[in-house]
Amino acid sequence: MSGNEPPASPSTTGETPKPKVKKQWKSPALRMMGIPRFSLPSRNWLIFWTVLAGIGGGIAYDKYEQKQIRAKWMKHVEHLSQEAYPNDRIPRKMSIFIAPPPDNFLDVSMQYFRKYVKPVLNAAAVDYEVYSENRQGDIRASVAEKIRELRRERSGVENTQSDQNSRNNSPKDMLASFKKLTGGAPKSEDDEEVLVKRSDLYKVRDVLGFYYFNDTIYPHRDDELDPEKAGGVICIGRGAFKEYMAGVHEGLLGPLEAPEPTVEKVSEFKNEDGNSDATVSTETKAEVAETTIDEETGETKEETNPVPKPFIRPEQYADAELAPELDTSRQVLNDKKVPVLFEQPVYVFALPTIVGFTNTPRKIYRFFNQRYEADDFCRRTAQLVDNKSRPFEYKDQFMAKEEESEWPKKWVQKGKDKGSEWVQELVVDDRIAQRFRVFEVDEK
Repeated sequence: MSGNEPPASPSTTGETPKPKVKKQWKSPALRMMGIPRFSLPSRNWLIFWTVLAGIGGGIAYDKYEQKQIRAKWMKHVEHLSQEAYPNDRIPRKMSIFIAPPPDNFLDVSMQYFRKYVKPVLNAAAVDYEVYSENRQGDIRASVAEKIRELRRERSGVENTQSDQNSRNNSPKDMLASFKKLTGGAPKSEDDEEVLVKRSDLYKVRDVLGFYYFNDTIYPHRDDELDPEKAGGVICIGRGAFKEYMAGVHEGLLGPLEAPEPTVEKVSEFKNEDGNSDATVSTETKAEVAETTIDEETGETKEETNPVPKPFIRPEQYADAELAPELDTSRQVLNDKKVPVLFEQPVYVFALPTIVGFTNTPRKIYRFFNQRYEADDFCRRTAQLVDNKSRPFEYKDQFMAKEEESEWPKKWVQKGKDKGSEWVQELVVDDRIAQRFRVFEVDEK
């Protein structure tokens, strides 16, 4: 055989070649315990676990930072809750108006309030009352009705006082008051002195000892003791702020009773049978019944009452009279000597709303960086607790205006077609603007 001959191929009749055995590199100690050799997973598994760990770690880190930020600002105002309050003092009370974002649910706005605003207010022991709406116009109608009730009450009190004064000027009342001042008619010498038991005059338990009763304690709020520290108004969302401002204008400038609706002329036409029918506007038909009957089940369904229409339009503000029932020459106080709602400072939080498929990258970035929103909301809420305010200025009517640029365009166009209150420009009357105050908050 020559050296150029090819190597002999393995015989088919012999044994099949064995596969290569992969070297096992492991510690003898681990081998004695039965632990297999550690090896990296495949490339696909490495990619999967890396992406999963990155996303999960980013979410966990962001939530951890949110908790730390909330704890920091809660500690910043915690000293207010540790202040000793006597029996006749209670903290100020704030009014919070919350409206859902455009084309979204109320839970979105409530989430911002519960996560960022509420913890700081609770830590500072500040009392508050929340007003929310599911329909446009609810906040405006409720604010306006509160102011109208105040006007009716003040007008009724004035009438009662005038009636009381006229009754006191009667001859009988004048004679009774004269006798009271002079001690009645002079006593004669024949009048016998009448002895009365001491127990009939007073009891010992009422003036001495354990049974002595003190005067009733009437608590006073901080904003009652100092009107400059009135509770305040917080609006969550530009829409809530617009409705609040419109409600104040409607309550102060509008009439006390709803104006009569304008009735359209009824147009008659004849059918083929010769009978005349009348067409009535759909608004009148909608107000006929408030309950409907389900044809399938036969049960009655109670429908919610429609939102009351505004008593006055923005273009009528200039010609309207400013609440003649109220003394607007000074600060208006309620029966508890606390400034009324529209006399308290106001502030609005802009809701970050991003919609649309093209804004998906921005949504993802904001989802992983909610800690910056938490710091911004909590910081501004802590400044609201400090209760520093200033007079209302022209620029303040554009607070949270940047939120409107993020509203869905289709929703805005639909609102313009239907005459929505949110898409209309906010009109502020100068007479009311002079009474407004705004919380002084550092936006940066």
